[in-house]
Amino acid sequence: MGPRRARGLRAALGALALAFALTGCTPLLVGGAATGATMAGSRRSAGTVVDDTLIKFRAEALIDAHKNLHRATHVDVTCVNGSVLLTGEADNIQDRARILRLVRRIHGIRRIIDQLRLRPPSSFAARLADSWITLRVKSALVAKGLNVARITVVTAHRVVYLLGIVPRSEGDKAALAASLIPHVRSVIELFQYTAHDRR
Repeated sequence: MGPRRARGLRAALGALALAFALTGCTPLLVGGAATGATMAGSRRSAGTVVDDTLIKFRAEALIDAHKNLHRATHVDVTCVNGSVLLTGEADNIQDRARILRLVRRIHGIRRIIDQLRLRPPSSFAARLADSWITLRVKSALVAKGLNVARITVVTAHRVVYLLGIVPRSEGDKAALAASLIPHVRSVIELFQYTAHDRR
């Protein structure tokens, strides 16, 4: 995607977010000059949410454009505040390396968290089981009084990944809740902690 098209897509996504805000679907809270508008419930600015969405779209498009790579792998891309989590499977080391090279070409990424497994693409049943775990984790977070708009939950191979910008106390509470869900193998915290709550 060229710079002009990227700017156009970003503007379109920004306009869409603003449209939702004006209709009450996704209200915006006006912050200070440094943070700009913040998506309601989230600690990411509206601009950051758009950037994260663009990074996800670009990464998926780059992988899908390579038909041989696309057929031999299954990759899920999650982006939160510039951190990209790659989950799924690659059939061999070469394919995984190609995926990482493609993603590294994308501007705006702060870090890449490679959690791709070296194995053939997972079955539909396995992915469905992971999706069910994700839903149960989100329900558990709500039950604990946590704001799920601030916490992104990803499950792959029954491993739960938690991302977002949260105080450490919220992150620990979310991790504990996720660890109690049946069939969860482990919980990996990938949070970015708020400045006042770092240790």
